[in-house]
This record gives sequence, C-alpha cells and structure tokens, in this order.
Amino acid sequence: MFSREGFTLDVVAGAVRNWVLTPTTTLPLALGLTWEPLFSRLIQRVSTDRAKAIRSRVYWLAAASFILALNDQLNRQSANNWVSDSRWNWDDEIVVVTGGSSGIGASVCQRLIAKNPRTRIIIIDYVPLSWTPPRGARVYYYECDLSDAYAIKLVCDRIKVEVGHPTVLFNNAGLARGSTVMEGTSNDVQLTLKTNLIAPFLLVKEFLPEMVRRDHGHILNTGSMSSVISAPTIVDYSASKAGLTALHEGLQLELKSLHRAPRVRLTLGIFGFIRTPLFTGKTNESNFVTPLLNVETVSEKLVEAVYSGYGGTIYLPGVMRYITALKGGPEWFFRRIRERSLRVDYDFHRQQHRYDKETGKRIGAALEPLE
Repeated sequence: MFSREGFTLDVVAGAVRNWVLTPTTTLPLALGLTWEPLFSRLIQRVSTDRAKAIRSRVYWLAAASFILALNDQLNRQSANNWVSDSRWNWDDEIVVVTGGSSGIGASVCQRLIAKNPRTRIIIIDYVPLSWTPPRGARVYYYECDLSDAYAIKLVCDRIKVEVGHPTVLFNNAGLARGSTVMEGTSNDVQLTLKTNLIAPFLLVKEFLPEMVRRDHGHILNTGSMSSVISAPTIVDYSASKAGLTALHEGLQLELKSLHRAPRVRLTLGIFGFIRTPLFTGKTNESNFVTPLLNVETVSEKLVEAVYSGYGGTIYLPGVMRYITALKGGPEWFFRRIRERSLRVDYDFHRQQHRYDKETGKRIGAALEPLE
C-alpha cells in the first residue's frame, strides 16, 4: 500500500482505480444486479428501497469506471496515432541516454540492463560514469558537452558509425543555476537553454531521420512541472522545460502528418521535484499530495513507457495532471497556485562550487534534472 515516497494521494488513487473504479470489478457487479434472482436475494437481506439504492450506486460506479477506462484508451490510442508496432526486439534496440552517469539517467540504464543485458545502451554525458555496468552489459560511454552544438554533432556521427542508429532516445540531461532573471549571468542563461532545450532538439535531428525511415523508434523527454508553473530563481530552467513540451507536442503532429511515421513514439514526463543531488532543500508542501519523488520511481515509469511500445504523457505525482488543467482556468485562481512555488526552499549555494565561474559549465558531477 505504500510507495517509495510513503503513503501518498497517488497510492490512494491507484487503489481506487485498480479495485473500485475498474470495469473488471464494477461491470460484472452491475450486470449481476440486473439479474432478478440475485436482486431478489439482496432484497431479502435489506429493504427494497435500500436494495434499489445499492443497485443505483453500483450502476453509477460502473458507468464512471467505463468512462475512465474509455478515456484512458482514447488518450493512449490518440497519442500513438491508433497504430501499434510489434517490431520491438530488445536484443537489437539501441538506446541513447543523456545524463546517464548518475541520478535518473543511471537508474534508467540499470533498469534497461536488468530487463535485457543484450540491449545496447549509449550514455552521453559530460563526466565519467559514477556506477559500474555489470559484466556482459553492452554499455557505451561518450563524453560530450551538451551545451556545445559542434560536440553533439561529432559524437552523434561517431555513435552511428561505431554502434549504429539509435532507436530510443532519452533526453534526460538537464541543469539549473538558481539565479533570478535579473541577477543571473548571460552564461547561466545560455548554458541552461543550450543543455536543457537546444541539445534535445539537436539530438532529435540527428537520430530521428532513421527512425522515420524505419517508422520505428521512441523519444522520451524528461520534462517538469516547472514548465507549467514557472518558479522564481529557475525561470530559465522553466523556460527550457516549456520548450521541451513544445518540442514533444509539435513533433507528434509532424511525425504523423508530415513525415508519415505514425509508429515513432513520443513520451513526455511532467515530474514534480525529484530527490537528486541537484535539488537540495525542502518543498514545504504536503508529502501526501506532492511528495518529493524518488529517482527509482521516475526511472521505473520511463522504462515502463518505453517497454510498453506506446508513447504518452507521464504525470508524477498524479495531481500534476489536474494542476496542468487548471492553467486554462481563472487567472486569479491559477495565480494563487503559482504563488505556492514561493514556499519552496531551494538551496543552490551548496551546488555552486560544481560550476566554473567563467563559463558556467558544471564540473565533477553528471547533469541531472531538477524538476
């Protein structure tokens, strides 16, 4: 009943969806109560009025569970252009993970290896691995400064020649500098946008043509709730994540309508705060509603998505889906929600020794998402 984050709203909601608001439970029960002998037995145990009230509630639960299940299917099918792809073979797939030296990226790599050690995994990062791949794993490491467009081009050319054309791309690497718009340096802004937004664009441009040619592939973008609620001191980070959402949504339509590659999958993760070395501080929010996410929880969802063969949007915690929906509501109300971001206690000062003061580039640690 408990998640890695403890007892949370997602745990409760998951239990309700899996055991109560599911057609496999409610529809047989509703059909059973339409059978007169069974309904008569219920009347024998309770009053007629009470039995009718119970049947009415069961009918409503069955209708609600059917609508929710239908909505899930419509979301899934529309995000995947109403086509399936049965060609996934994880002995042959080639996976690129940016920022795979530690944090979420490392956890994603380790999960992929655990599922199939024959899968070729390419890690692109600025620093060496902080973990040791198990014996026999097909892991390739390429050092690359993701804020350098020329370096990205060179490393992608090497990957295509030395390993092959990737079929899966995890755009995971990211950074945040923790300065206000007025106080941050030009290098801070450029480094954040180049690493978090321009690098994913360039990597997609490098690897997408072969995916389109084969009509087979999956691109997963580690997004953030900060793309919806832009918080003080990470406005450049929030802007980069909003751009990543635009990349995801626009590319969905291009793949289907312009490139005629409906089986190339896209997944976007809208994540709350994640417990990584990049985030030091407190959210000062209810752990029940918006818990600080465990790295393993995030990587598990991402790997489940790629192994499902379907794309879509992942909201963690689940309440993020409804906060996102509120953005189109009354401005005064959403402003109140946005102002709650002022309560977050960021501590970037402990991180600053990891950055070169002149270039703003990070040293001595892998790039990880803040969220």
